[in-house]
Order: sequence, then C-alpha cells, then structure tokens
Amino acid sequence: MGLLEDMIRAQRRLAGPNRPGATVHATTPSLTITSETTATVPSNQARTKIGVGESVTLTVAGGTGTPTWAMSPSQGTLVPTSGASVTYTAPDRANTVTITATAGGSATITFTIVEPSDVSMHRRPNTLGHHTINHASTGLVADVFILPADVSFENCSVQESDVNAVGSGCFQAYYASHPTGHQPNASPSSVGPPDNDTSGSRVSIPDLLDCSSSKCAGGWSWTIPWSFQVGSGAQKQFTSVVQQITITAAGDATISKAGATNTTAYGAASEADPLFSSP
Repeated sequence: MGLLEDMIRAQRRLAGPNRPGATVHATTPSLTITSETTATVPSNQARTKIGVGESVTLTVAGGTGTPTWAMSPSQGTLVPTSGASVTYTAPDRANTVTITATAGGSATITFTIVEPSDVSMHRRPNTLGHHTINHASTGLVADVFILPADVSFENCSVQESDVNAVGSGCFQAYYASHPTGHQPNASPSSVGPPDNDTSGSRVSIPDLLDCSSSKCAGGWSWTIPWSFQVGSGAQKQFTSVVQQITITAAGDATISKAGATNTTAYGAASEADPLFSSP
C-alpha cells in the first residue's frame, strides 16, 4: 500500500496546475459603483435620493473590458452609455430608476427621485418692514426655500399663480365683491442650491410681503398655488401656500406666509426696506 500511494502522489505532482487533469478557476473582479452628486449641498454627495433635474456622476470599478451602462425605466439621461464614468440627470417627475453597469459582471445602483413638496420662508436678517406711521400696515422681506431639504432643486424654477383674496371679519363683504389678486411674478423664479443641509433650496429672489389698510377687526388671505418646472419642461403644481393678513381694531397689522411673519403696531415709526422700491 505504501508503494501505491507514493505512485499516486507522483502522478498528481506531474499533472500540476496547468497539465491535463488539473482544473483552473478564473474569477472576474467584482464591480462596484460609486455615486457623487453635482450639488455640493446637501453635504452627503453619495446620497441616492435626488431632486428632479439633479445630476450625479457614476463611476464603476472592477470587472473586465469597457463598462456599458443602462437604466430602467428609461427616465432622465445617461451620458455617455459606456466608459468608467457617466453622468445621470434625473427626469422632471418623481420616479425610481435603477442604473446597471456591465463589464464581465454587473452592478446596480437605484435612485429615488423626488419632486418639490413644500415652501418655507424666513424673514431675511437685517431687513426692514414696510409701514407708515398711524396706518394699519406692515411688511417683510422673506427668503424662500423649496423643500424637502435633503435634495437639491437647483435645476428647477418655481412660480405662483394668482388668486383672489378671501376676506374675514370687517373685510369679508369687501373682498367678496372686489376681486383682488396678490400680484405674483409674471415669470418663473430660478432655484439655487440649498444654504445648508436643513435649509431647502433657495429661490433666487426674495418674496416682498406688505399690506396697508384702515383700523378694522378682520383680515384677508390668499391660498396660492405653487408650481415647479425643470428647464423649459411642463409646470406642475406641488403645493398651496397661504398668505394671511390680520388687522386689529387698534390698527395693529400682521402679515404671514409659509412660516415668515411680522407684526407692526399702528403708531410705530415709519419704515420701508429699500427692496420694496426696487424695480
């Protein structure tokens, strides 16, 4: 038995890894995809939740040969469709898109694409209101942000529609018989990047809010539709924002919209931020 075992071992050594009877296993290096948003804010550039119109750079490592790319469903743009790095730009409507890289093997990455959902406003620091002494008047300069805050909408624009005011208290009858709009901008306003990870995407121009009336306990409001679009694409309404004015019997006036607010007493000194007189 000892001699037979020695002969078997010798035959195995002679076969070796590349001789008849040997098996060689070849492996393809595994593929990995990394993603980086063009927008640097929000700071998580590896996120796979992106806003409509957002762009990301996709890079594949591993595999063999020249990588090819495909997306499913075919929503948005993928340029080019081969090579180690490509750019994916999200479509103008919400969707879930999976992108596949193939190079001797395959890897996938899935993006959740979201539309604007809401508007947030904040009174701009170091700005004045808009008031005339001994008038029921007030105003504010509001910076405008588009939510959600965890994506960027910097390739979008937004626009308000005009609607008529609805009165309450002593103003109810007046506004019922006097259609009064709120004079929105005639053209869409571009949206820039967020200020920080929690701000939302900043609209390029502020909202100037003001009102003037007589002493009277009541008020009026507009429920304003807001729409977004990507590039020159079709507009789509995504929310409605209430702009509210309240006047007290003493003539104090309050104006508010999407979280921004200002109250001015009837007898307060006159003030007018320069932005109210801008063309």
